[in-house]
Amino acid sequence: MATKKDVNLDTYRKKPRLLAKQMEDALRPGGALHPVLAAVAGDDRLRLDIRERRFNVYYGGGSLMLVDGRELPWALHFDSKYFNGGALTPPDLPTQFSTIDDANAWVHAFPDLMAGMDAWWNRHPKDERRHCQEMARANSVRAGLRPTDYLVLDLEYQWTQRRFDMVAAKRKPTEHDVAGWAEPDLVFVEVKSADNACSGTSGLGAHARDYGAIIAAGGGRGVNDIKREFENVIAQKTTLGFLDKALGFRHFSLEVPELLVVFAGLDPKTASLRAPLDEVKQVMATLGNGGRIRFMRLDPSDYRMTAEASVPLERFVTERG
Repeated sequence: MATKKDVNLDTYRKKPRLLAKQMEDALRPGGALHPVLAAVAGDDRLRLDIRERRFNVYYGGGSLMLVDGRELPWALHFDSKYFNGGALTPPDLPTQFSTIDDANAWVHAFPDLMAGMDAWWNRHPKDERRHCQEMARANSVRAGLRPTDYLVLDLEYQWTQRRFDMVAAKRKPTEHDVAGWAEPDLVFVEVKSADNACSGTSGLGAHARDYGAIIAAGGGRGVNDIKREFENVIAQKTTLGFLDKALGFRHFSLEVPELLVVFAGLDPKTASLRAPLDEVKQVMATLGNGGRIRFMRLDPSDYRMTAEASVPLERFVTERG
């Protein structure tokens, strides 16, 4: 398997996250996949995120359903590991999509699948993924709720083998756009909820270096490609009803994307975090004015992300959230 070191950043091209028109139409009213969209729209514990010619329905930080349209017939998938070692039995479901009956069968089984996932997480806790799901839930525009300063657009993003937990838009108010959603900033979000997750190959320093590599790729071409990718994701999610047209989104700002590191319940003053945070400081020194790395601490009782809570590293390590 290729690693990030094997990728030429100047020539890399990523297949964008976008549904084929046929799958988009199938999700819309009257389409054979519409029961899935209706189930997600009616339950704020669920989230639909677009992939390249496929989509995932997420629950609690795990994939409840994958509909893969890269080959015909479309594949339907659930990770059966969630029922391993437990007392529950997974429902028998179609593995290929043919008619609306297949969609209805999966939607009918959602409660059983969710129960299996809950039981698995009771035996194998995955706090970081749960935090991500709750952050996405709290920073959305579902059910007519006004967005916070950040709008979570996607979970589990990867570019050139460099991974981030989420991608978001950050509102950018101007005199002509007080709401700030016409030309928001693009933000990569990395969430940490355990001390040991802040070091090593997936630690804070590694993510900061990955961020630096992305914003420098191709003299800015990589960033422009990612912005276009998510402009199309926003357009498709708006068409499907997951984002409100009233946001007035046009395109992302010209600003370099931000890397936002979120500590979910972690104390930045913990001694074991000093070295990982110093790694980030070193990357920031290398980037100079060419990068934007900020930090935020969230308490699990309130996952709303605000611009006021997003602070530079120096302030982050001197304040206790």
